[in-house]
Amino acid sequence: MRCICRLCASLAAGLALFLLWLGLPGLTTAQGDCTVIYPLRGGWAIEMCASDPAITTPMAVVLDGAAQGMAALVRVYHTTEDATGTPQVAVLYASGFVRLKQNDDPPSSIPFGSSFVFGPAYWPGVSTYYHNPQLTSLRIDTSWLPSGPLRLRAEGTNHDFDVTYEMSLPLPRDRQARLHVVQTYTATQAIAIAPTRRGQAQGFKLVQISSMFINEGSSCSGGHTDCHDSNAARFIGDDLVRRQVVFRNLTPSTFIFSSTLPLGNTWLDALHTDDGGWQGNTPNVRIALDVLPLDHTVTPQGWISATTDFSDENVSLWLHDDGPASQGWAAGQSDQVSYWLVAQDDPPEPWADLGLRSGWTFLNFQGSYDCTFVEDAQQATSGTLKPIAGYADTALQLEYGLGNRSGNWVQVRCDFEPPLDLAAYDHLRFDWRGDPDAANSLEIGLVNPEDNREHIFARGYHHVAHRAWWGQLVIPFRFLHPWTEGSSFDPSRVSALFVSVVKDPADDVGGTGSLAIDNLNVYAVGPRSVPSNFSTLSANPVASTHAAQWLASQQRAIGLLKSWEEEVACAAHTYDQALALIVFSHERMWNEANALVGALAQAQNENGSWFKSYDCNDSQLPCIHCQEWEGDIAWAIYALSHYMDLGGTHPQALAVRNRAADWLATHVNSADGCLVIDHTEGTIDAWWALNAAGPAYADKAQGLKSCLLTYYWDEGMGRFKGGRDWQQPYLDNQTWGGAFLRAIGRGDSARRALSYAYQVLRLPGQGGQLFGFDGQGGPWSVWNEGTGQYAATGGQEAHDLLQELVAQQRADGALSGGPDDFNGGGVWTTRWHGVAPTAWLYNALNGEPFHPPPWQAWVPLVLKKP
Repeated sequence: MRCICRLCASLAAGLALFLLWLGLPGLTTAQGDCTVIYPLRGGWAIEMCASDPAITTPMAVVLDGAAQGMAALVRVYHTTEDATGTPQVAVLYASGFVRLKQNDDPPSSIPFGSSFVFGPAYWPGVSTYYHNPQLTSLRIDTSWLPSGPLRLRAEGTNHDFDVTYEMSLPLPRDRQARLHVVQTYTATQAIAIAPTRRGQAQGFKLVQISSMFINEGSSCSGGHTDCHDSNAARFIGDDLVRRQVVFRNLTPSTFIFSSTLPLGNTWLDALHTDDGGWQGNTPNVRIALDVLPLDHTVTPQGWISATTDFSDENVSLWLHDDGPASQGWAAGQSDQVSYWLVAQDDPPEPWADLGLRSGWTFLNFQGSYDCTFVEDAQQATSGTLKPIAGYADTALQLEYGLGNRSGNWVQVRCDFEPPLDLAAYDHLRFDWRGDPDAANSLEIGLVNPEDNREHIFARGYHHVAHRAWWGQLVIPFRFLHPWTEGSSFDPSRVSALFVSVVKDPADDVGGTGSLAIDNLNVYAVGPRSVPSNFSTLSANPVASTHAAQWLASQQRAIGLLKSWEEEVACAAHTYDQALALIVFSHERMWNEANALVGALAQAQNENGSWFKSYDCNDSQLPCIHCQEWEGDIAWAIYALSHYMDLGGTHPQALAVRNRAADWLATHVNSADGCLVIDHTEGTIDAWWALNAAGPAYADKAQGLKSCLLTYYWDEGMGRFKGGRDWQQPYLDNQTWGGAFLRAIGRGDSARRALSYAYQVLRLPGQGGQLFGFDGQGGPWSVWNEGTGQYAATGGQEAHDLLQELVAQQRADGALSGGPDDFNGGGVWTTRWHGVAPTAWLYNALNGEPFHPPPWQAWVPLVLKKP
């Protein structure tokens, strides 16, 4: 179907882009019936065009509350990262079509290719089809620019559905452009979906990709060759195996996938695997759902029509709702889906995109290998190994049965003859994917040979094997534990690697499941390059103000804040209250700050401590989690000091802070200056708290400083350990510890700590549309709070990471815990919107929360003896 004029769109885009290249001030001139409505400033420009050959009905456009008239389409431009050009990155049509491309702009401009089509599309009869919505209005909000997203709201209809689209276009990147869409659709009358079309997985389409493929290397009408904008499609099914179809192998007209299978991961790709095409190197595009339904009721499908006309978009791909939506609708019934639309040059491979493929990949299962299934012969376990289609190429999958006895295990073991010499490296890293229905534990080991025996060095990860999307596992060699007392790991002689699935007594389910591995790799973190300066961040007053206002909306009558908006219980975590108090104090929101201080005074225990969390709907403030944790209490102390430093005047603040500081001081061991618990993060927290509490606690703070530098700082690796003898990577230790090092005048060490986190804890979200940090190795899942900590502390690429947070910020200011839900391996990430992630976004935007009290300088004065 010819939905938009591809050639006209390309010519119009090229002319408007040419005007930018001419350097016309702020794109004040446009061709034909196009009008610049947002002149180039801060890297952004917007124009609207009144007509387009393929658009019969225009939409009303409103910019920042001011009516702009009717438009067939709106174009968005953005300056490249090197400031050499300002290409188009997005076009939104009144027909509900959207085009995106990455923000790169080499000597020849990158063309648009495949389009996205907003949903829903549906078949109320076997021969009646409503393909795309008609947008009646588009409201554009530029108030978050230039460092925040362009926000848009479109309204319209698709026959018997009223539709709205809340959209957010984050700061485009040279490698990728993306648009987030919250799509709401309401039936205006009763609708029945044709059963035949439902059976073909096309009865009710949530969102679509529209593209073109005629051939590769041959000609088509108009004298063009390489007549395609995409040439393949792929997704991962609910059997967790990649399905990839190459279009040249199909005989149109036909469905693209010969058999349907529900999504097992969140994304569907239209690939452009070569750099050819009649228009040039058009982008690869992806639809990535925010959430995959637990009942697996979204199925990818597509259709390719026979044509020789290069202007036909003869390829359609879509996500089908297999649930009640594809059966029928009652008048007034409404539903919603949210997703990302992504465009980039190469097929999405997030780890390569983020530079997470360094080092040496010694086994990738593309050639020969010596890997076998191993089981505990004493137990009733079973398993097989087989190659599968992994994320992008061949992977190895273990299919297992663990039974239900705790301690049961199965294993995939890969042997190397001769042994591998890994002496030049210090961290093991490999790709893996678990099974959502098999919540068990993993154990990873390397083997040293010695005569007729083996020495095993391994590390277990509790309750993680249910993470069902591809990611990496990073293991420091020093974190591997010897199974033979007194043995030491020799990286120059590694004769085997194994990955075991284990049923731990606590939490694990045993039973059947699968585990896939790929790209076994080692890399050297110790000799890494460390930035010479801390990163600086761009301010965004709108994002900052909205974050603070949302935090205030979470405050309850008693003064405490509900920590998670979507949680049923009103749980107020002490640590979160401390973060909120810092934000309120910095914003001079004294009513909110004073109410919070009063609540902390009421909740304080007689001994000066606080419990971990309280019921914020009960005026008596009963505890929910009734444990005392030094880190939470330290943050409350620090926040109260911060509040008073910035002018807070609550009459109880000083006494409450000092009682808590007295309590914390009693938990410092006078013999070595450390906390009585062996905990790096808690020790860092305690230093910040007692250092900020004033000269009365200076001796204790000095002892904690000495403890951190003596027992917890790893000079060889340039990072803070998890404990005196605990080598697992933790993000808090590097971020808050980096701020500590900077505060005591050790900026070089601070940058080393942050660069360690950068090397081992970065990861992409499940759909590849977002990235950030996890709080500990694994890494398992993006943790927005920790990403905010890193950005606030000025780590490498902090600006880009801050943009990842702002890209996810809701219009009301709230930030979720992360893009993916995961609970295992000692971490919990959630899509709930929370106080901690939102407060850390605010901190990163405002250079908070680490600043010296008035009586202390950042760089200590060093007195030398005469």
